Amino acid sequence: MRTLSLFRRLPATAGLSLVLLSTPWLPCSAATVVAADDSGGKTWVSIENDGYEQRAHFISGIQYLSGRLDEQIMVLKAKRSGMVNDTKDWDMAMKEVDDSRALLSSRIRDLPKVTTPEAWVDAREKTGSAWKRSQQSVDKMNQTITS
Repeated sequence: MRTLSLFRRLPATAGLSLVLLSTPWLPCSAATVVAADDSGGKTWVSIENDGYEQRAHFISGIQYLSGRLDEQIMVLKAKRSGMVNDTKDWDMAMKEVDDSRALLSSRIRDLPKVTTPEAWVDAREKTGSAWKRSQQSVDKMNQTITS
């Protein structure tokens, strides 16, 4: 597991999620919460056209992006834990984040089951739609004004 640059550098075995949940949060904009760039070039654009013969590359890339999504969700949930006002709209919008995350996870689980180039195109496009939906829902959350 990678560490976020916003936080102290911790070894991967340090139980990052427990540390993050118990760490006091400083107010900051969504733009300041950026993970250290260790993507190795793994972006949606770099994998979106991977063909059937590049399945392993695509799966590796989307799993990496899924991990980045998990980091984004951790930050949103930590932000929510400090909220006292206007939580109804936040919680409704967060439900979309959780739903989109679940859909993406399902699409990723289905990828290894694809056995033909034709089916691969469909699976890749469905996974891409799920990825884009998840990012749109996170972006919407990051634009939400909270107190």
